Amino acid sequence: MKAGIWNGETLRLWSLDTQDTAPQDVPCQAGLEAALEAHAPIILAGSPATARGLPCKPLPDVLQGSPAHIPPLSQDSPLTVTNSEEVAIAGFIALRPKFDGILCLPADTSTLWVHVSAEEVVSMRRVLTGALVSALFTEGLSLKEVEPFKDALSDTMSRPEMAALRLGSLQAETAQHLLDTPEAASRATAALIGAELAATRAYWLGQPVALIGSARLRAPYRVALESQFVPLTEVDETAMYHAGFAQARERITA
Repeated sequence: MKAGIWNGETLRLWSLDTQDTAPQDVPCQAGLEAALEAHAPIILAGSPATARGLPCKPLPDVLQGSPAHIPPLSQDSPLTVTNSEEVAIAGFIALRPKFDGILCLPADTSTLWVHVSAEEVVSMRRVLTGALVSALFTEGLSLKEVEPFKDALSDTMSRPEMAALRLGSLQAETAQHLLDTPEAASRATAALIGAELAATRAYWLGQPVALIGSARLRAPYRVALESQFVPLTEVDETAMYHAGFAQARERITA
């Protein structure tokens, strides 16, 4: 029995029968309908279903259809729409129903910040940090040397208007072979996360934060948030998606 996440080109399949199995990515050039026919998931997230406005619980009370489509969550200002993250959010809340605070969900292209309270999603913010790093360096979001990372983070948080200038300098240092690409990407990650934290300071300041993602993507955010003395919990996204899809399966009706 499988659940799927569609991103426009690839169907990511999750086994609902085992907890520890990693998801499988299946490229589907023929489109969503062909992907569904070939792999037959019983639940689908990431499809163009009508979004549900905030505040609300991450999953509707009832899911119907074959497959059952999980609708995204939507906020008007600033306009923010989830892209399957509602499943991981539902999984986290199912496992920690008393949590009241902020969820941080970093991905390769963007990071979603979510305020949850009383088992509901109250508000959201999305920042394209990963996409900006990847546009400059093939490494994408990364963490190499911790101390240079912290220095770049601190400098940008205190002067976020200098982020673009720092990125330009890092690109030049790489071109002149003064800095290798992995370290440049790490410092660029620090600069952009610093700008991200500065922009969202009122959102996370004084709140407990749960960091949901892969180990690689959690690492730079962990260093950044711990440097700001944020009460932090880390959880693996695979476990949260499994828990979220389990919740969704229980809500399917004929």
